[in-house]
Amino acid sequence: MTAALRVPRDLIHRASDQEVLVSAPWRTAESTYRNTVVTAGISGYYLDHPVTCRADLLLLTEACRQAAISVLHQFEGLPLDTALFINSIEAEICDVRALVNPRREITITTLTGQMRLRADGSPKKISCTQLGHAGPGRAAIRTVMTVQGVPKQRYPELRAYQRDGSVPPTTAGLRAAWLRRDGLSAPAAVGRTQLANVMLAGLRIQAGQSSAALAPDFANPSLFDHDYDHYPAMVLLEAGRQLALAGTRNPSRRIATRAHAQFLHFAELDRPVTFRARCQGNRTEMECLQNDVAVTRMCFDLEPVGGAA
Repeated sequence: MTAALRVPRDLIHRASDQEVLVSAPWRTAESTYRNTVVTAGISGYYLDHPVTCRADLLLLTEACRQAAISVLHQFEGLPLDTALFINSIEAEICDVRALVNPRREITITTLTGQMRLRADGSPKKISCTQLGHAGPGRAAIRTVMTVQGVPKQRYPELRAYQRDGSVPPTTAGLRAAWLRRDGLSAPAAVGRTQLANVMLAGLRIQAGQSSAALAPDFANPSLFDHDYDHYPAMVLLEAGRQLALAGTRNPSRRIATRAHAQFLHFAELDRPVTFRARCQGNRTEMECLQNDVAVTRMCFDLEPVGGAA
């Protein structure tokens, strides 16, 4: 796909072309839209995994997120000056084999649900159901997302209220003085190949339970494409996936095929964040804790990739 066909960055709240994973959307029916997934010329962050699938749960979930936001802005009347927050994500890879062939284009179909608006017109809740197909037949991925938002001019007031009046630090402000924690996990232990993409430090695994501290690289442009005053949902989701993989015997030969996440509170940049997980069979359930309060709850299903992947 050529760069000219990519969705405009402002429609998906991205600053760099390398972080754009979908084409511009088009309407196919009432409240139904399509985007195609971009797999060429994108950030290596989305392709950094030891298995041979060209697309995995992380890339496809982010592509679906971008597709949904582009549809809401372009066709459903959501103002561009809306600060959006993800409430929940459920994503499932339905056909791992469909993701191996690099010649097969993946098309995301988005069906928007009813928009519940506040008195000021900002979205209290929007739901989107999506299917991604790599050619005719069975869907390769299915997602359900819910989001809410506020006008950007009200966002600083909201954040100050949540922090009892204090102004939150930003990733730009913290980046220069930020030192990554000691004890970063080895990339191979968390299903990665590059240290810059490792999210976890202080990893502990014992008797089906695991824990780690969140320790992303603030200089990684794929994690923090623009300035944030909290940890984005997709950063927390990837950290959770890494912890789920770390709890397996061979992370490099497993792939996350399902994720479900509820984002309950903002995860603040200036306070420690800890993940605690319990593994039962192929499923790992976990909480992301800050000040002993669960800011996110997640679960992941993992499967061996087999000889084809």
